[in-house]
This record gives sequence, structure tokens and C-alpha cells, in this order.
Amino acid sequence: MLTLLATLWQSDSAFPNGAFAFSNGIEGLAELGERLDRDRLAAVLATTLTHRWARMDAIAVLLAFAAVDDLAGLVGIDSRLEAATLPAPQRSGSRRNGLAFLTSHARIGTTGASALKVEVDARRLHGHLPVMQGALWHRCGLDETSALAASAYGAASTMVSAAVRLGLVGAVDAQRALAATLPVIAGLIEEIGARSPVSADDFASMSPLLDIATMRHATSEVRLFSN
Repeated sequence: MLTLLATLWQSDSAFPNGAFAFSNGIEGLAELGERLDRDRLAAVLATTLTHRWARMDAIAVLLAFAAVDDLAGLVGIDSRLEAATLPAPQRSGSRRNGLAFLTSHARIGTTGASALKVEVDARRLHGHLPVMQGALWHRCGLDETSALAASAYGAASTMVSAAVRLGLVGAVDAQRALAATLPVIAGLIEEIGARSPVSADDFASMSPLLDIATMRHATSEVRLFSN
């Protein structure tokens, strides 16, 4: 029960992790003229989770979860993720979101958060969000499966929230799209578990439309979100 409650706590949109400032490509897609109705939003979520989250974020979370007491290991994972994330807005967004997440945990008093923040402030760590999540969620009492669930749900709910705030889809249809994504998340977590163990050599991402949308969005004169 404590693991479940900790997972709900870390998945809660009210947790001050900085995610409200990021759309993860949704605003960029809108600028490209994409019509994100309920079905299209669900399709974008599924694509993002399958071809980006499962191949990048999920692996980083698992590796950092296992390396929680190994600072050199965390630095290596963080550096490999930095190198594997090609679009600059995604790199900077992940670092900024990771710092916000880390800062909140340091203020709350989560074990290890302050020490990691010192490393990020000294620029010995990039502080990418999935790496910080893996390390700190281990401290919060989540298990590996719960950490993956919280990471995937957080990524999906951030995009859904952005779509609503941009007026692209109504709140009810957004929740329908999110509900349709839950089986996708469950299937991906099962698949990742089946191919375990993973390594940083497994980092890969194939979401060209979102990557293009994110990079174009970075040059927009007017924007609501950072990426």
C-alpha cells in the first residue's frame, strides 16, 4: 500500500515538478496545423510513449533506479541520455524539468536530493528528468514497475494538460484520450520488463514529427510552453 500511495503522490499533477511549463511537442504540433481531437491526441500519446518514452525515458529511469547509490553511474547515464537526445529543446526541457523536480524533493527532504542538486548546480550532472526520477523514486519507496508507471503517466498527462490549456481539445475528450493510453502504458511496461536488463546502449528515439515540431516551436515568437 505504501508503494501504491507513493506512486500516486509522485504521479499527482499537483506535485511541484515544473511539468506545467512543458508541452512535450504538443504546442509545436498545433503550430504545424495538426488537429488534435480526441482520437488524434490518443494517437500522438501512443506514438510518443512507444517510440520515445519506452526507448529513452523508461530505460534511463530503470538504470538510475539501479544506480541510486552510484554517483559515477548516474553521471554516466545522464551523459549518455544528453548525447542521445538530438533536439536541443528536448535536452534543455529535460534538464530544466529535472532541476525543478530535484529542487522540490530537496525542499521536501527526500534522501539524496540535496546531494544530487549540488552535483547539478556544479554542472557535474546534467540533471535530466528521467535520471533524477529513477534515483529519487527509489528513495521514495517506489519499485521499478511503479517508477515506470509514474514516468509514463506523467509524460502522457503533461501532454494532455497542454492540449487542454491550448484549447485544442476539451477536458472530457482529453481524459478519454488519456484513458485510451493506459493499456498502451501497461503493455510497454510489460514489454520492457520482458527484455530486461537494459543498458544505455539501448537508448533510441524515433518520433520525427514531434522532433520537428519541437525544434520549430523553439523559434516561435509567441508561445505558452517551453517546448
